[in-house]
Amino acid sequence: MDNGFDEDYISSLTDRVFLIKSQLEAGKLKIAGHLIDGFKESFNKIRLRPDGKVDPATVDGRIRAMGTAVNHFFERDEIKKKYNIIDFQETYFRILFGNFQQFYTDLIKHNAEPYQVASVISKDKTFVEHLDQIFPDLMSHIKEFWDAAYEIGEIHLQDGEQLKANFAGDLFPSYKENAVSSTGLYIDTMILPCPILRVGRLHGVTNKEHFCFLLLKHVLTCMTYRDLALEDIQPAIVLVLPDKRDFSNDGNEYLHERSTPFILSHARYLYDREFESIDNLYEFSKSLTDIDKVFKELKRPDRLIFDIDWGVGGRAQLERHLADPERLKSPILEGCPGMEVMFTCTGRMPQALAARLNAQEFQSTPYINAETSWIYYTWLMEYESLDFNVDNDSLKELHMVNALSKGMQGGFSWLGDIPLSNILKIRRNGLMPEVRDILSSGISEVINSSPNDYNASSQRVIDNVDRAFIQHQRFIEKIKKEKLRILGMEVAPFIVNGAFGIASALINKPELAVASVALGNLGLPTLKDIKTSFKSRKAKLENYERTATGLMFSKK
Repeated sequence: MDNGFDEDYISSLTDRVFLIKSQLEAGKLKIAGHLIDGFKESFNKIRLRPDGKVDPATVDGRIRAMGTAVNHFFERDEIKKKYNIIDFQETYFRILFGNFQQFYTDLIKHNAEPYQVASVISKDKTFVEHLDQIFPDLMSHIKEFWDAAYEIGEIHLQDGEQLKANFAGDLFPSYKENAVSSTGLYIDTMILPCPILRVGRLHGVTNKEHFCFLLLKHVLTCMTYRDLALEDIQPAIVLVLPDKRDFSNDGNEYLHERSTPFILSHARYLYDREFESIDNLYEFSKSLTDIDKVFKELKRPDRLIFDIDWGVGGRAQLERHLADPERLKSPILEGCPGMEVMFTCTGRMPQALAARLNAQEFQSTPYINAETSWIYYTWLMEYESLDFNVDNDSLKELHMVNALSKGMQGGFSWLGDIPLSNILKIRRNGLMPEVRDILSSGISEVINSSPNDYNASSQRVIDNVDRAFIQHQRFIEKIKKEKLRILGMEVAPFIVNGAFGIASALINKPELAVASVALGNLGLPTLKDIKTSFKSRKAKLENYERTATGLMFSKK
């Protein structure tokens, strides 16, 4: 008897049972020793109907669950075989060049920077109006593309074991420095957002001229990555793959819901008062109609930051922000100081959370080179740590931030200005392991320090990381003095100075079960040992399950 199962379900179940059989025979499905007897018992009970389909009454829950799982991985493998990364990346760049080829040609012809071309074009009122009218259609088309193509890139990334970093914290990497040039010896695959989707959220929010400038600047910058993205190398050097919340309305609602506790935590820190909801925060914020009212209520102005480069002082930050004609304004009650403060909460915290969620989904780590975004990311992890309580010092000890430019004259140094031709040479010839063997002197200890030694106090981790990076600085000095060569090229000219930060927070959130593997994402030889280290650490830390991380390479 089929007990009311419809024929479509029975056909699907039959396919999955035979898929289990074929995968077992091909040696692609392994069953743990302690489960083999139970599996055999369940599988031997299965009977076929006269028409060759399985009798669903003879298929128990163990086989149904296994069939679903095997089918899932089989379909992923089929997608990877049928659609490679290069094909869909080529289609994406064809869209960019089909719409913006003229401006890219000007960029190359005049050896200009993306911002220069964008600045000139954004002063053409006719074009600005034209772009404003056609952009909704362009946005719609690019969303359709990603809706169809996203899963291809997602599967390739999730199943890849390379060292991955997803760019976060800004609309797109700066035109001033290539993200691969900055991190290419430390990270295998740099994941870039789609600039049309990122900038597209500002359409109708900022003025038309500024929107035109931002869109062209970031699209043209993205177009300079085309050759790297289309290089037929595994794993990919660069992959343009957006946060799926950038093209899904459902994703935005989910992000807003997930961000709410952190928005309220940040507001609670600033004002030293509880907010029950976003509506409660809104009602409070709109009553602060001038700067004096804001600072009468603001108890901790140290975290009122619009731009870290503007210096310290919450009042000076707010005044400068309100005086900036190009600022991203609060979408409601524009010009109300209280609402502008609220906008730092409702804008920055979701951005930081999206960076971490994206990292989980891609099994990567956020790469943040905008220092303002970096500091909000570290605050997010602090608020997230064990349901952060600003007055509980023992909870705050579980949060670690190490901005390694502090206390170092001239900032932290790393090999981060590598010509792309050299990166390509290394990758084309499969020489990355050899390079990393050389680089591991003085920096690989960083990877080992946190997973092995993280305990109830983060200070011990910070001390270990500091020691390891001091060793790396000595290694860099040795490069300078001895003119070390890697694969025939002198590397001293590629040394850059700046802030190289690591952020980490132990948290007990179960949804972090697929979080990226801590500091291992720096990309050096001992990465393969990290998961084992984490297992041993888990035995020591009974209530803490995963670690969330972020990296920052910021040249000065």
